[in-house]
Amino acid sequence: MREQPKVLVVDDEESVVVTIKAILQLDGYNVATTTSGKQARKMVRETEYDLVLTDLRLEDGDGLDVLKTVRESYPETVTIMLTGYASLESAIQALRAGAYDYLVKPSEVEELRATVARGIERRRLGQELRLRAAELAELNASLQKRVDEATAELKERYEQLKELDRMKSQFLSIASHELKTPITAMSGFLQVALRRVRRLSQGEGAAAPVAEGLRGITEQLDVVYRQTGKLARLVDELLDVSRIQTGRIEFRYGDVDLSELANEVATRMQLTTTTHEITVRRDSENVVTADRDHLEQVLNNLLTNAIKYSPSGGAITIDVRPDDGGVRLSVTDQGIGIPEQELESIFGLFYRSPDRAARDAAGMGLGLYISREIVVRHGGRIWAESGGVKGSTLNVVIPRMPIGATKPDVAQPSPARR
Repeated sequence: MREQPKVLVVDDEESVVVTIKAILQLDGYNVATTTSGKQARKMVRETEYDLVLTDLRLEDGDGLDVLKTVRESYPETVTIMLTGYASLESAIQALRAGAYDYLVKPSEVEELRATVARGIERRRLGQELRLRAAELAELNASLQKRVDEATAELKERYEQLKELDRMKSQFLSIASHELKTPITAMSGFLQVALRRVRRLSQGEGAAAPVAEGLRGITEQLDVVYRQTGKLARLVDELLDVSRIQTGRIEFRYGDVDLSELANEVATRMQLTTTTHEITVRRDSENVVTADRDHLEQVLNNLLTNAIKYSPSGGAITIDVRPDDGGVRLSVTDQGIGIPEQELESIFGLFYRSPDRAARDAAGMGLGLYISREIVVRHGGRIWAESGGVKGSTLNVVIPRMPIGATKPDVAQPSPARR
């Protein structure tokens, strides 16, 4: 059951005190009374009332003194002043002292009841507000604690991930270097073996069965040699990734004619396929200041990508033309295409398309990632465009002069690929 609101009535006229008490008790209030200012001050120090109704003028004191004591003891208690002086000055004086409201004596019963009811409601709302504020403060403290704990956990995990990433990069670097040496040795020995076996198989004194057997060995050695070359290229890509992620990739800038470079790469790549026709469209000399070796690597990757994802063959076009502030290189194929949702993803590290047609193509998903990093470090842009159900275009824009680049008098070869 809800506790009755406590009300104190202070007035030096006994009849006023009795009358107000009777009215308020009918409204369900627990009413205490006194006709002494001194007693009133003692009572409000000892008991917390919900509302104090006090006369402004008392025989042994001042209602403002009672109000002051209330404010000092229980500042949340609502106070209402009673005054027989219907002046704005007395009302303002009471309100300035902290009173919630004032009533002029003699006051109407309904006005008295309404004013007290409003004061009690304000007291209730104030208490609820403070309770909610305390609950919110407690909740906020709990949430802050949880946020701090989660932040600390995330920070710890972040540091762990950083360490794992560092270890991964270190592993890539070490593993790639360690693999490079035996692969180079294998490739060299295979070349020597192939030359010797070919000479033996083509010698005049070789019997037909022996010559046939040697040709079979030659074919097998040739397959191993080609696979060794693929493995060497994968190791080179891993080394490039390691250099990129550790910030050890270097550029040697010089004048590069992208039209000329496109012709060279197209001619070389045409030797690797008989089902694709690679053509270059160019309108003029398109010279930029860049690292030639790295741009050649980018173009190699783009053409390799076009050949790989055009298993049925077809035309591959390299378009070289001026672009706003630079030169654009576009490689267009007639292959399986790129779904719209993968146009950004294909440049991610180790990205492999979930599409079965794309997953059948060999590779580790490093070429486009490396190309993007090289282009971005030149201050350029790289993006893909889908040809719909068939074909795609990979675009690269290289600025005429990368920001921060200095063009040497004599271009030196890049140390990035050894």
